[in-house]
Amino acid sequence: MSGGRAHVATHLVLPLAIVLALPSAQEDRARALMEAAIRALGGERYLALKSLTGRGLYSQFNEREQLQALLPFTLYIVYPDRERVEFGRGKDRFIQVNVGSRGWIYDGPSRNLRDQKEEEIARFLAAQRRSLETVLRDLWRRPDVRLRYLGERELWFRQRGVGVEVVVPLGGDEVDRIQIYFDPHTHLPVKLAYGEEEERFYLYQDFDGIKLPLRIDRYRGDVQVSRASFEEVQVNVPIDPKLFEKPPSPDKVR
Repeated sequence: MSGGRAHVATHLVLPLAIVLALPSAQEDRARALMEAAIRALGGERYLALKSLTGRGLYSQFNEREQLQALLPFTLYIVYPDRERVEFGRGKDRFIQVNVGSRGWIYDGPSRNLRDQKEEEIARFLAAQRRSLETVLRDLWRRPDVRLRYLGERELWFRQRGVGVEVVVPLGGDEVDRIQIYFDPHTHLPVKLAYGEEEERFYLYQDFDGIKLPLRIDRYRGDVQVSRASFEEVQVNVPIDPKLFEKPPSPDKVR
């Protein structure tokens, strides 16, 4: 019996040259997928995106996927590190603003204006690192970041995806693993996942040569927790820098 097992095993040993080439070949496939996605999203125009504004409706769901809140939202982004998002309207808005490693919050119903806490800023920076734009426009090309080809599989009903895992070192032995899946036919991103969190991208539309999704669904585990549906998007438009400055008092919030 032992001789039979040894005989079979000899047929399973790959030549050394093939073994050494496997990681490189897999990474090359992953890089080709990332490059194809960037071309599909607009190529150099997508990489050169300077600013984005958008407005629409934000839906929040409970653990049974029942609608819990439906709010209008407005988004302002100046790349690489300025973001302002508003929920609601008028003085009752909830506003979160981040500029690099600083940020502030205005809670309209309570008229509370404050600096963000350390853990809030840490959550924003982690979300920014994992965002589709950061990963595709910058992160995956960094020399210390590794790519792993995940192959093709069914993601949900009538949607297949070809995946890449982006492994980002965070210091010591800690890494962040971000998975992106692309439509096999259009090469557009359809899913981004990290840990138990997942984002799904739908309804791509062209904006001055740049393709962006008009609907983003967020899941935790298998449960949908939110949906952002954009009604209007503008790219590379001037954004007043004062929108990112913390006002001196709640009554001065713009």
